[in-house]
Amino acid sequence: MVRHVPGAGTALVAGRYDVRSLALMYAASGAVPALVVALLVPSLVRPNWLWVLAVVTVSGVAAVAVTVRVGVLDDRQFVVLGSTCMVGMALSASVIADPATTTAIGAMLGVVPAIAASGSTRAITVLTTTAASALAVAVCIDETDGAAQLVAVGAAITVVLVPTVLMASLRSSVAAATLRLEEQADTDPLTSLLNRRGLTAGAVALLDAACTSGVPVTGCLVDIDHFKSVNDQFGHAMGDDVLVGVAQTLRAAAAPDALVARLGGEEFLVLGLAPGMAGVETTILRTLRNSGGVTVSVGVVRCTVAPGVQNTRDTGAALDVVTAAADRALYAAKSYGRNQAAYATTAPVSWSMTDRP
Repeated sequence: MVRHVPGAGTALVAGRYDVRSLALMYAASGAVPALVVALLVPSLVRPNWLWVLAVVTVSGVAAVAVTVRVGVLDDRQFVVLGSTCMVGMALSASVIADPATTTAIGAMLGVVPAIAASGSTRAITVLTTTAASALAVAVCIDETDGAAQLVAVGAAITVVLVPTVLMASLRSSVAAATLRLEEQADTDPLTSLLNRRGLTAGAVALLDAACTSGVPVTGCLVDIDHFKSVNDQFGHAMGDDVLVGVAQTLRAAAAPDALVARLGGEEFLVLGLAPGMAGVETTILRTLRNSGGVTVSVGVVRCTVAPGVQNTRDTGAALDVVTAAADRALYAAKSYGRNQAAYATTAPVSWSMTDRP
């Protein structure tokens, strides 16, 4: 069974329900006032059909009870309960004697597809929209002339489609905006490399892979030589251009799955599994030397990632171990005269594959 997991667009309400489940409860509970009004005004219902409203009300109350008990409905539960609500709405509309009330209840068939569009898969949204459109057409068919019938059918389908399409578009826009914000939060605005936040988030999968495979992790800490003099002599705009150029060099030299981040100022980190990092520091140094611009110093460290006990899944602490050792190597490279790489080793990083309490 596929379970619906509430995400950015389906936050929990009161700590128990997501928006989709809560909205379905409201839709299902709509059968209760219809029965109450029918009991108060018997002429509202076609003769001998009051029992249909009673059955619809019972099914609506059952749907609410199931949702209250479950909390967050999975996709299968939503489809079953949503379909029950739509059939109940169609039956209610068909037994109402007043045409205006029939039309009003029939219009409610668009509610469930709109709810589906707010937090379900595309397949479920298409399924509920198709079912609701078919039921809406069935409700509006009567013995009027053909032209009026066509208008009624078109209006019924439109009432279902418009809110569903609007909700789907809104959901898509929110998801796209959220993705852009997440990317901006994880990215250095000048160089388009990862920032510290993005590096920390990306390192989780890298450390998991290293721990599972036993392949070491290699980190290259890169620092631009004499960068302050670039800013002092040529201005900060030129300094920014230098940072962007170095960033492009690092990205081109690194493996596609390596993490490349700007840690701050003129300091960068390239982090990846050892096989894909072979010779990266040499490529970086050679490329920048040949460019005739700035040079860099590189501190290289290789370390293994060992399975640890629970509560050792601290990404920040693991990165600190790597960068601290790489920083020592970087200091050595600077001491030897810059424009070169130096190497260091460090103890294995302890890493738990699961985040257990």
